[in-house]
Amino acid sequence: MAESPDENQSPIPVRYKLSITDKEAKIGSTRILTRKDKKLEIKLPAGISTGRTIKLSNALQLTDNRPGDILVEIIVKLDKSKQEVHREVLEVSDTSFESEVLQNKLPVLVDFWAPWCSPCHQISPLVEKLAKEYAGRIGFCKLNVDDNPLAAGKFQVQSIPLLLFFKDGKVIEQSLGVVQESVIRSKLELLL
Repeated sequence: MAESPDENQSPIPVRYKLSITDKEAKIGSTRILTRKDKKLEIKLPAGISTGRTIKLSNALQLTDNRPGDILVEIIVKLDKSKQEVHREVLEVSDTSFESEVLQNKLPVLVDFWAPWCSPCHQISPLVEKLAKEYAGRIGFCKLNVDDNPLAAGKFQVQSIPLLLFFKDGKVIEQSLGVVQESVIRSKLELLL
């Protein structure tokens, strides 16, 4: 006997995106989601990062009187009043790129990114970690492609996150997208 598709399929979840501050991400917080005049409490754990999804199991039963989950994707927004990167990672611009990267006596890793790019936020903590480890041996920079189209255009940046590895002012290696630490580390070792 064949079963109807409705009996076999699980309900389609409803998806939301929730923007939080970097402070909320670090310490955790509680937010209220309103759907169809019903309020649902979302507890954000400390240390949550961009791209994480919080599942509100069977929440649609409360809001829509039907089975189904609500999935909330987290987007961490950086406070513009703060330095957007750790002191080990220097924010460069179209005007400072030449002096900070191309004329730098040290090899340099440049992270091409944008604030709206979720994968960029995923790779950023790894770049910051490696910057601490390689401090004094390799320079680490970030360039916001939205604010600095000249440098991004010069190096034909079409997808982000893009890591370019410079030595003596020339691109030696590159890495596109979110990659494992070992991949970046092996490219850094080639610069030394």
